[in-house]
Amino acid sequence: MRKISVFNFITLNGFYKGEQEDISWHRHGGEEATFAGEAANPAQPNALMFGRVTYEMMASFWPTEAGKSMNPQVAEGMNRSEKYVFSRTLKSATWQGTRILKGNLVTETKQLKESAGPDITILGSGSIVSQLASVGMIDSITLMVDPVVLGKGTSLFSDLPEKLDLKLTNSRIFKSGVVLLNYQL
Repeated sequence: MRKISVFNFITLNGFYKGEQEDISWHRHGGEEATFAGEAANPAQPNALMFGRVTYEMMASFWPTEAGKSMNPQVAEGMNRSEKYVFSRTLKSATWQGTRILKGNLVTETKQLKESAGPDITILGSGSIVSQLASVGMIDSITLMVDPVVLGKGTSLFSDLPEKLDLKLTNSRIFKSGVVLLNYQL
């Protein structure tokens, strides 16, 4: 059975995006970029899962020359990965390896989880994270907590109907003050 993990960066007060989808507050350089490149594992990438908004943001950057030059390892991993995007409005997807899923999130994810293939990582997509976590379909969560607080934004777990108990399995502190936290559910 495939495992489903979450990888997101968040602010100290739990936002994974600021107003108007802003993620410019995240520290993408130095050690964080090296870590992301190593985690992307372009030789054997995980499949990726997104909601439409996150997908469109990623698809507009990683296949471009700017994405490839910013972090070649991450770009290669992102571009080589299978990609699943949940959307009822997206008509077509031009990013290589993308499959649009229009059915029930839980039902379709269960089918993916039970099918053969690489493990699946959810990036961004807070609504998907909350819905799948609430039905026990997420195996692990990795958060990069940036030392920044935003006045307004979107919480990664804003739609969660009840508390989630997590077990910390690993942590790392980057020189920038970003803290990496790995949890199992």
